[in-house]
This record gives sequence, structure tokens and C-alpha cells, in this order.
Amino acid sequence: MAKATTINEKLTAWAFKHLDGIFTILRVIKPTVVFKGNAVVTRFDDVTEVLNRDWIFQVPYAEKMHKVTNGSNFFLGMQNTGQYTRDVSNMRIAARREDIDAIIKPFVDKTSEEILKNTAGRMDVVQQLTRVVPTRLIGEYFGTPGWNETEFTDAATIMFQYLFYPDDPEVEEKALKAAEQTRGYLDQVIAERKTDPADRDDVLGRCLKLQQAGMPGMADIDIRNNLIGLIIGAIPTTSKSAAVTLNHLFDNPELLVEAQQAARADEDEKLVQFVLESLRLNPFAAGIQRVCAEDYVVARGTLRSATIPKGTRVLAATQSAMKDGRKIKRPKEFRLDRPAYSYMHFGFGLHTCFGQYINLTQIPGIVKAVLKQNSLRRVTDMVVEEPFPVSLEIEYDN
Repeated sequence: MAKATTINEKLTAWAFKHLDGIFTILRVIKPTVVFKGNAVVTRFDDVTEVLNRDWIFQVPYAEKMHKVTNGSNFFLGMQNTGQYTRDVSNMRIAARREDIDAIIKPFVDKTSEEILKNTAGRMDVVQQLTRVVPTRLIGEYFGTPGWNETEFTDAATIMFQYLFYPDDPEVEEKALKAAEQTRGYLDQVIAERKTDPADRDDVLGRCLKLQQAGMPGMADIDIRNNLIGLIIGAIPTTSKSAAVTLNHLFDNPELLVEAQQAARADEDEKLVQFVLESLRLNPFAAGIQRVCAEDYVVARGTLRSATIPKGTRVLAATQSAMKDGRKIKRPKEFRLDRPAYSYMHFGFGLHTCFGQYINLTQIPGIVKAVLKQNSLRRVTDMVVEEPFPVSLEIEYDN
């Protein structure tokens, strides 16, 4: 049994290392593979079809979200119900798009620049910057700085891994302990803020004002559950994406020079494209998980059509879709002029990432602060402990 497990682990590791090649073959010979209760959808049009049909391909996260929240849910784990609409609408009122220019961008820029200024010309980007900035933004903008900055970041990261990556008993044990500690912390913060006469204009403060106004879905436990879901989604995604982007630029010196020029010229929109394109070539994950709620034919009426039975776990392989030459022109090239539809980093349809516009501000902001440094160089290759980077050491003239 142990030998079989070792072989399976080696095969899995090999497959993950060669996913791009595997997806390239599948897009040609078998665009949708259905095997033993699982399906992988690889072509751009078919991945879009799956993600846009939320009533058929449903989110599978509810059971784990119930464990994280101790019996409740978060809108990422909900289907298209009245509660989903209520909770998303409430949090859109509390976390407003106009905050990006007024609060989020200035904070990210200032915090990133201060961290780099206060180092001695050498730093671990992951441990000292990409994990730190989003955690501090959560503290400033949400009103939830955590009981300890490092532990709070670790808690969000392990809970994210538990929710969105393959089952692992060791990860689950750590994640549920982290969830218990996070729930206790948030309950305490909410209680303290309700007795604090200070009027703070952050996400938690706005939620409490909605509660005072009698807004449905804004009881203390509702606020806590929405905050825990947003915290889980905000910290590890930003950290990994910023680190991966920088590492890709270091791997490509000509791109690094061009990106540094854009950073020094404050060409923020161009930097967004550098991030999007780096992540297209080095995606955050292989795809997005769904569960098929009824028998369904993908790509009906075409030669590649495939029936996905009810109950099948489906991977909408966004990594593959973003490199599908049928829709993505010259997919192996790094290009800054690609249309927005080329990128699937934030999903599609009902469950498009809630923090999409925050991420499109925060990630380039962190990257920009690094790129502005003189004589910037990578000391060692990025170290990854799957699924997250844990170290990327750089040097620069401070």
C-alpha cells in the first residue's frame, strides 16, 4: 500500500509539473475528459460555458465553509439564492468600489514603499512584503488587524488551502483550529467595536451601521462570517500573485527592464497588464472546481461535445483556457495588448471574485514598489511549499 501511495504521489507531482503540456494535448484530442466521477474541461469556450452556468455547475464549498464558520456559510459557498444576493449586496455597501482610489491604493502604495525603504537593500519579498501588505490592508480597511500579524496571515492561508485545494487531513486539522481562533477573534472585535464610541469608517464600522439601521443579514454572526470569508480570500491570493509576478519578471530580464520603466513612470494601467499576463503564463491555480447538478452536454452540437453526468466533480481548467490558441492569439507569448476576456484569474458569472478590483490595485501596487528599486536583482529562486510561495529573496540599492 505504501509503495502504491508513493507511486501515486510521484505521478501526481509529475502531472502538476507538466500541466501545460497535458492540457495542450487534451485540447486537441479530448477537450473534455470524464473519468470516475471527475471531469476536466480544457478549451476556452467550454470553460466559459461551465463557469457561466452556475445553476448547473454549482460551487462545492458549502460543506467546508460550514466547518470554518461553525455551522453557517459564506456567499462564496452559496448557490444563486436570496441569501446569496442579500449577503453580496450587503458587503458591496460596506466594501465600496470608490474606496479603491480613496483608501486602498494610497494605503498599499505607502505601506509597500515604507517597508522597502526600511530594509537594508536585501529582503525576502514573500515574508517581508507580499504577505505583510495585504494583512495590514485588512487591518486598516476592514478594521480587523488580527491578534498577531504573522499568525493571522498563516490562519487565512491554511484556511484558503483547506477550502480550495484537494482534501488533506493534516491541512484540515490545522485549518479548523485556525478557523476557531479567527472566529473567536472576530467575535471579540465586533463586540468591542459595538461598545466603542469612536466612529471609524472601515468595513466593520459600516457593517455595524447597517446593523443599527435594521438591515437584514447584518447580525453579529452574519458580519463575522462575511468577514472571515473575505479575509480568507484576500491575503494568500494577493501574496502569491505578487510573488509569482515578480518571479516571472526576474526570469525574463527584458520584461523586467520594461516593467521597471513603467513603474518609475507611474504607468499603473500598464503594470496591471504586466500582472495579468504574468499570471496567465504562471496561473494561481489549474482551474476552478464545480459540481454538476444535472446531466449536461458541454459543447453540444460540436464534434467535441461530451456528457457530464449529475454529481460529477468538474475542473474548469482556466490555466488551459488562457492558453487556448483558438481564442488567445499567440498564447505562448508575453503580450501587454491582450483584451480583458483573455484572463480568467477572477472567474466568470455569479461567483466572479468579490475582490477583483481590490486585487487589480493591490497586486500591481506591491509589485510597483519593488520594481522602482535601483539595481534590482534576485538572490535566489522563489521557494514554493505547495500551494504557496514561501520565499523570494532580492537585493537592491537602498
